[in-house]
Formats: sequence, structure tokens, C-alpha cells
Amino acid sequence: MFKYICILLAVLASEVFAKSMFPLPRLPNSCSQISVRRDIVSLPPEELQRFIRVVREMHRRGWMDGFGSMHDHISHQIHGNEQFFAWHRRFLRHFEILMQEIDPGVMIPYWNWGTYWQSPVADPVLTSAFFGGNGRPGDNCVIEGAQARWGRNYPTRNCLTRRFRYGATTGAFWPMRAVRDVMNMATTHAQFRSRIENGAHGIVHLGLGGDFETMYAPVDVLFFLHHAMIDKIWAEWQSRDPLRYRMVDGYDSQRIPVTANSLMPFYSEEVGTALATNGPGYCYVYDDIPAAPSGAMFKSTRRATFASFKAVFNGSSEQPAQNAVAEDMEDDAAEAPVPAGTEFRVKHTFNDTMDFKPPSPMSAEWLRRRRMDVAEAARMQTLVNNVVARINAERRQQRVAANAKAV
Repeated sequence: MFKYICILLAVLASEVFAKSMFPLPRLPNSCSQISVRRDIVSLPPEELQRFIRVVREMHRRGWMDGFGSMHDHISHQIHGNEQFFAWHRRFLRHFEILMQEIDPGVMIPYWNWGTYWQSPVADPVLTSAFFGGNGRPGDNCVIEGAQARWGRNYPTRNCLTRRFRYGATTGAFWPMRAVRDVMNMATTHAQFRSRIENGAHGIVHLGLGGDFETMYAPVDVLFFLHHAMIDKIWAEWQSRDPLRYRMVDGYDSQRIPVTANSLMPFYSEEVGTALATNGPGYCYVYDDIPAAPSGAMFKSTRRATFASFKAVFNGSSEQPAQNAVAEDMEDDAAEAPVPAGTEFRVKHTFNDTMDFKPPSPMSAEWLRRRRMDVAEAARMQTLVNNVVARINAERRQQRVAANAKAV
């Protein structure tokens, strides 16, 4: 009997070890083709289904926990400084390469939260047809959509959670008009990064809440869709000046100047290698943004060297009995049908007689906890307030003109 127990424990231990080893593929040296990242709500149903199948398989293998653990462990080095954009672009590409090991044709789509900025709960992405919305009352577990009843094993064993900022609602996000005002005004990388990170980026994390407002937020697939949108915004700003594909400025977390030759934390690759989405190893563009000209790209002369990353689950590597990858909340969750992606595409409507509301300010305590800039967040709050006020003034003028025409 003892012999069989030992064999069983050995099998279980090997399974745990295999799932806790987090794959770290190298970037390819060149691009065999340039692929396109698209808005997730524009994907044909079959492409959406393929993406969902792939991320479910990544979850089954324990890789979502690995991404959450990795992001959490070096969070202080990649937020609140000029590593933010480049590092997260590399992080998303890491995720995408692992997706393509399962299905070579799948790309990370982006979530354009600017479409439903005034009422995010009406966004199809937050419905059961896509990735579900708020967690259920009591335990905040996500129980609908492609991640319904997912478990997670980092930082503790639990369900995947979301807890909307205002109970049943997230509050408003940023309108794209405000984002483009930032694009128009920011002339340096440091200015643009700070304004986006402390404005449009942060409000989405706070609005969804639960796991999404923590530094292990990559346990939620929506993290990658949200950051693909942030990456797209950066790519659009870069496309306005070819110099932005070769140059960065500002400082890292230790107040050391960041240049194109600075190394990204963990990956030990030069920041410059991540400055063009269609550069060697990245090999993608967004559906409505031009590719970087080849002559404008940073030329790297360095090859990264790093060891594989072992994701630490449950906060300790000294408790192997607890290191099993979290099971789904129900045994049949992994067999749930893949959403078709079309049945809950909600029409975006508002009462035309009501003014839009700007996003509410992010609290200083929340900002500091995420190593964000309280003063910059206040400036961005003023900017978005002013933009929403202009939108409301224009809508009032349109109503007056429409009423006069009707008379």
C-alpha cells in the first residue's frame, strides 16, 4: 500500500512541477510575416472561438498564474517609470508567442474600451458572449463568459475575481477624444507614458476591480486585451514621429536614465528592440495604424541571455503540497461551450437629453499602492473633465439645432 501511495505522490509532484515551470520562449530574430491585431468585437465568430480555446488551454496548463506571478514580482520596476510601455509590449508578445505554440494563427486582440466609455457595463466584451462582467455577490467570482468559474493559484488558491468599482457598475472610462488630446500635447516619451499610465490606463484597472486592480492582474485574460489597447495607443502616438521608433527618455525605478540601450527587467533585452511593433521578434501591426518604416527602427547589437522562470504559486516554493494549479470551480467548466461572440452585441445608446459623466478621480491611496503618480493623475482628471464638458456642450448645441430644424 505504501508503495502505491509513493508512486501516486510522485506522479502528482511531477504534474505540479510541469505546470509551475513557466515557458520563456525567445523572440525570433526576424519576421516571416507581419500579423494584424484587431478589435476583439470585430473578430469573426470562428476567430473569437479560436482565441478563447487557446486562452482556456493556457489556463489549464497553469500559464495564466505564471504571468500573474511574474508581473507581480517585478511590478515596482515596470510601473511609474519609462519601462512601462516597452516592458508591457514585450510581456504581451511573450503571451502571444505562447498562444501561437498552441494555435499558430491566433493573435492578441485589443479591447477598445473607448467605444463604451460612458457605460462600460454595456460593452459586449463584459458580457457572457465574451469574457464576462462583474463577479457574483459575496465572493466576487467570475461565473459567466469565456472565463466562467476559472480558478487561479496565484497568489493564493481562489477563483478569478472582479469587483466593479461601484457595485453594479465600473464608472466611466476615458473617451478616445481625451486620449487623443494627450497624444496631441505630449512631445516626449516620459510625458506621454505618465499621462496615459496615470489616466486612461489606471481607470480601467480600478473600474473592474477584484484581481484586475492588483499587480497579479494578468491571471485575467482581460489584462492582455486592455494592455493591447494601451500598446495600440502608444503605437499611434509613435506613428506621428519616426524618431519615436528609436528614442526614449525619462528614468527607470532607480532614477537611472532610460535610453534605447537600457535593458528591460527580467527579459534583459534592450528597450529599443520593443519600440516598433513590426520590428524583429514582434512582427505585428494594429488594424488602423501604419507600420514603422524599416529605416526608422532601432538596430540592436545585443542578444539577450536569461534563465527560465519558475512561477511561484501560493506565495511559497516551500509548500509543494499546495502548489497544484487551481482547479476550475466546477468540474465541467472547461467543457462549457465557446461563446459564438454575436448574441450579446449590445447597441450603444444613451438618453440624448442627459449629459455624459467623466470618470471619477482615482484615490491617492489606490494610486500610491500601484506606484502611480498622484499629481499626474490629478492633472489627467482635469483634462478628461474638460474633454467631457466640451462633448456635452457640443451635444447640447446639436440638440438645439435639431429642435430648431424640427420647428
